[in-house]
Amino acid sequence: MARIPASVVAGCLVGALLSAGSGGADPNRRPSTPEERSGSVFGPPPIAPVEAAPPTRELTLPAFRGATAIWGSTGRDLQGKIWIGMSAGAPGQSAHLIQYDPEADALHDRGSVVGQLQTLGLRRAGEGQIKIHSRIVAADDGWLYFASSDEEGEREDGSAPPRWGGHFWRVDPDSGKWEYIWTAPEGLVAASGVGRYVYVLGYFNHVLYQHDTVTRKTKRAVVGSVGGHVSRNFVSDGRGHAFVPRLTAAERGKVAVALVEYDSELQELAVTPLEYYAGGGAIAENHGITGLAYLADGRMAFTTHRGYLYLIEPQAGGPSRVVPVGWFNPTRETYAPSLFALDGRRYLAGVTQRGRRFEWVVFDLQTRKSTAHLLDTKGLKSVLLYGSSARDNAGRFYVGGWAADPAGGARPLLLQVGAHP
Repeated sequence: MARIPASVVAGCLVGALLSAGSGGADPNRRPSTPEERSGSVFGPPPIAPVEAAPPTRELTLPAFRGATAIWGSTGRDLQGKIWIGMSAGAPGQSAHLIQYDPEADALHDRGSVVGQLQTLGLRRAGEGQIKIHSRIVAADDGWLYFASSDEEGEREDGSAPPRWGGHFWRVDPDSGKWEYIWTAPEGLVAASGVGRYVYVLGYFNHVLYQHDTVTRKTKRAVVGSVGGHVSRNFVSDGRGHAFVPRLTAAERGKVAVALVEYDSELQELAVTPLEYYAGGGAIAENHGITGLAYLADGRMAFTTHRGYLYLIEPQAGGPSRVVPVGWFNPTRETYAPSLFALDGRRYLAGVTQRGRRFEWVVFDLQTRKSTAHLLDTKGLKSVLLYGSSARDNAGRFYVGGWAADPAGGARPLLLQVGAHP
């Protein structure tokens, strides 16, 4: 296990001081069921055959300077409110944290990363934090955890991280109060957690951080990657195990990829090759693990950039089994950035992209077959639907991305997928 950088140690100390005596999330509201602990909602299985994609509705998002996209940064709290990270686009700007109340159909801006740093006296001169890219994770302590990051000065070949690195945060879902935890020299792209431990993935070289919500201590391990490749997601489970892709250079310029399982002590348990992770394109442009979903029995599903579906099956007293399942879309290789567990057992769903065509895919884990139907993107131009795994209490899905802004450039896009009452 690698030594924790001084910046993270200092950040942990500052975060502890800032958090001392600050109260926190309601102690009477803690996740307890498999659904709550994994941030999931399970509903009835779909009515077969699936003949069309669900209806879609665009939500009108709060405006702020430089708002550009939603990079799959969503999560839900125990009241069923949806939390969204909206990213900005230019150096020195800031991502914002947004809360959506589905029952009231109301969106609220809960603050910006740079604004929080400024208030705490932690912002460095000129610092930007343009992205909240990570999922927003509900932990056993009742708080929501997420990471912010910047991109200024980073090099796409992986030779230089972003100048301002990233920050790790938590927010009280009841009051909307943020708490700073620590800073890291890497850009922080993803977060995952089910229960006590919250993990964060930094780039470059896939640096894995583990935060213990009970002791407030942090550990760090370097998993390994090549060039500028960064997986946009990774997986962890209720035992405190984390599953992160490791990339190494292979013969003839190729790349070997394996999924590394870490236990709650951040020790390696198993390494499983991932045949359908890397493709023929540039590895720096490959988004790695994209969609992910949790099932009621503890299994986890994930898709790769290429659209291949895998299952992770925890085993008592040993490493998990990583099972290749098949291509998520019936037409085989398609970009598959979002994933939802419909009934928590048999059926998965998500959005895939082929060129400018977006489809709603329903995958049957029993038959290993899927259906795909055109998704309504409301006639918008230059759409990118990047991904999500969040679902509200009514069973509706939330998919984020961007669309062309009539004033020029891009603007954030959030689609609510499913019937609205």
